[in-house]
Amino acid sequence: MESVQEWAIRYAKRGWFVIPLNGINEDGTCTCARGEECDSAGKHPFWMGWQDRASNDPKEVELWFDDVTPRNIGVVCGPSGLVVIDIDGPEGEALLRPLVEAGVVPACPQVRTRRGRHLYLRGTLPAAKLHGLDIKSGNGFVVAPPSMRADGEQYEWVA
Repeated sequence: MESVQEWAIRYAKRGWFVIPLNGINEDGTCTCARGEECDSAGKHPFWMGWQDRASNDPKEVELWFDDVTPRNIGVVCGPSGLVVIDIDGPEGEALLRPLVEAGVVPACPQVRTRRGRHLYLRGTLPAAKLHGLDIKSGNGFVVAPPSMRADGEQYEWVA
């Protein structure tokens, strides 16, 4: 099984811009200073100014991830040439269905998340947030596999 570091380097080699996110401790809490009080455990950048530090340089990315400090991987959408549709629950699936049926959303790589899935598409779209469906683009980022979730499961590629 490949490590978080190996996956982060793989994404950088693919041309995706990566940032380190705070990780998840063994007890399911965030590695940030807020710990168990964090309402976004493992889903927020490790440092401030991440927008200017995101990189697709494998050597730089390698330095950010190690086997000692739990970290998650963030992929910054715009610079990576990606639009990621974040679908959460039945509401998100209902909003997505007409777009798929109309052929607006093609078959694409997908990631299983705690409440739904992420669809990775090439291109550009404006960011949007609807109940159950977010379009991540520009300086938006997503948590990428094999990052850990607070529930002890991992984000994982499914298609």
